[in-house]
Amino acid sequence: MMEKPEVGQTLYSLNIGNAARNRKKELTHVVVKKVGRKYFTCGQDGWPEHCDRQYYISDWRENTNYSADSKLYKSAQDYRDEKETQEICWELYRSFEYGKNIRGIELANLRKIAILAKPV
Repeated sequence: MMEKPEVGQTLYSLNIGNAARNRKKELTHVVVKKVGRKYFTCGQDGWPEHCDRQYYISDWRENTNYSADSKLYKSAQDYRDEKETQEICWELYRSFEYGKNIRGIELANLRKIAILAKPV
């Protein structure tokens, strides 16, 4: 469960889905404008109220009947960490594609990976 945001708090919004289809994914800062029991509302200062977006407090998902246009992060570093994690996972996937050690990773390093990958 994500922590409950506070009015005036700055968060970071990444355009995703159709909002990122024909443009670069950009991280923009938004401000929490309202906080209720179930939802909170974010928008940019100076923008009209109809441009504000509503999110669930429980997991910070956008409240929409369709696909989400944005994803929130508490800080820009949280976004960079998630992006780096995805890149590392993709490299690992490509290294062991089709169930083989395609990149010829040494056995000692494979053992280290296996130890780290075991569930706790």
